[in-house]
Formats: sequence, structure tokens, C-alpha cells
Amino acid sequence: MNDLNDKKKMTEKKEAATRKKVVQSPEKTPSSSDYECLCPCKKYIVGEFSVGCEQCEKFWHYSCVGLKGLTEELGSLLENWLCPDCFKSPHSYKEVALSSSKNDCVENRAVREIIKEELQLFAPKLTKSLNDVINGSTEKTVNKAVHLYSEVTAKSQKKVIEDLSTAQASENVISKVQTKMHTDAYERNLRKLNLCVVKVPESNKATSKQRQEDDAKFCLETLKIEKRDFISCHRAGKPDPKKPDYCRPLIIKTADEESVNYYSNHGKGWKESSYWINLDLCRADREIRFLARKERKKRQDGAAQKNLLKNP
Repeated sequence: MNDLNDKKKMTEKKEAATRKKVVQSPEKTPSSSDYECLCPCKKYIVGEFSVGCEQCEKFWHYSCVGLKGLTEELGSLLENWLCPDCFKSPHSYKEVALSSSKNDCVENRAVREIIKEELQLFAPKLTKSLNDVINGSTEKTVNKAVHLYSEVTAKSQKKVIEDLSTAQASENVISKVQTKMHTDAYERNLRKLNLCVVKVPESNKATSKQRQEDDAKFCLETLKIEKRDFISCHRAGKPDPKKPDYCRPLIIKTADEESVNYYSNHGKGWKESSYWINLDLCRADREIRFLARKERKKRQDGAAQKNLLKNP
């Protein structure tokens, strides 16, 4: 009679456990008479949480299925969780049907690729484990298969974290690029009416006003810029005491874009009295033009080398 009562109590415990998603092992080590481990590993772990499978309603230790570290609350949020016994490969269906689905998207394809990689890592080990089962070492091999599944799941979690880190890094890169583009657009707008002339000797007069008057005189007389097209001029940057012979670029502000195009030969540059008049470009535009000149020179050198080979 006592045996029947014990079995009835054990059955009630199992039914109560299966109605929950997550259960916890008792803090004290129980005796074999009043406690039965629900996990297939049949090992008692103090205070360990177990999660229930939605399909077969078996409970598995968190550590046995790669969920170690989750709290009871997080475990209860798992939906449609399947244990290693009930988990089925998505590749049992036709890949053609998956790829042609209307709901297919980049995220779905990425998830399928991750699952495919995991299965490729897991399948050989699982096959060997099944062969061992056939040979008779059932209990040992089941435990090994469970731990292998745990390792693969842990790797999957690590990959997800790495992907999230990559996505966050990508967002930071995009943000920096957008900021740089806005800065370049602002600089470009400030310089759109400016001309730039380099290697112009600087005046040695005492005051900055006198030096600026000499630069303005140079623009009107030497560079032959019409007075109606000339607004002002200044030197770019600060003097460098370590480079006394260095001449800062002379920046000339004109009245309108038509004047800029005229004196710079529509951006191609204009030579007047041994001085080249160019557009006042921002750093990004200067780098673009430098790369374009470099590529053009490379093509010209290649063409010249071909001509030499044809006509030695």
C-alpha cells in the first residue's frame, strides 16, 4: 500500500512539473526514495533549473542543453523550445521551397546558413554517437550526445553575440561616415566662391592689415582679377616659425560662382604670371582629385609601355 502511495505522489510531482516551463532542483541533496531527476542525464545538480520540451514534455537541465546562465524568468520566456530528441533539421524540407517563399528575406537566409553550419559541425559527432549506441554503450553515449548538443548550442550563442557586436560596429561606422559627409558638404559650401593660389610670397610688413593690403594688390595686379569680381583675400593657416621659407596658400573670395569658374578655367586651373589659380577645395575633394590624377597617370604609363612593346 505504501508503494502505491509513493508512486501516486511521484506521478503527481511529474504532472505538476510538466505544467510548468521551468523547474528547479531542491537545494539539499534528496534521497532516491522521495526525488527523481527529470533530466535524461539522471544526474542531480543542486539548485539547477530545468526547461520543459514543448513536444515531448521532458525536462532537461539548463547545462545539458547549452542554456547555462539563464535565470528562471528568462527560461520561462522560451517559446516552442524543443529538446535534442525532438529537434528536427530544417534541411529535411526542400530548399527550393524555402528559397521561393514569398516571406523569405535576408534575415531568414542568414539564420538558415547559421543552422546549416551548426548541423555540419554536429552531424559527424552525432553519427559516431549513434553508432556507439548500436554497439551497446547506450547510457554513456546519450550523455555524450547531450553534451555535444550543449557545446554546439553554446557556439551558436557565441556566434549570435559576435554578429550583434559586428552589427553595432557597422552602425558606428555608418554614423561616422554620415558625419564626415555632412562635414564635407558644409566645408564645400563655405569654399564654393573661393580661389586658391599657392607659393605666393608673404609680405614682411609689420601689421596684418598692411600684409592683407599687399595680398589684395597682388590679386588685382599680378593675377589680373577684376575689382568687381574681387571681395577679399586671406592666408590659410598660421605661420610656422620652424619653416620660415614656407608660404601659406592665398585664399581669394570672389563675387559669384561665374567669377570662380572664369578665373579657375572651370576648375581645371589657370596659370597667370607663373602662378596657378585653382579652386579652394575641401580635404575630401583634394584627395579625390589626387587619386584621379594618380589613376590617370597609371593608365598613361601603361599605354606608353604597350606602345614601346609594339614599336621597340
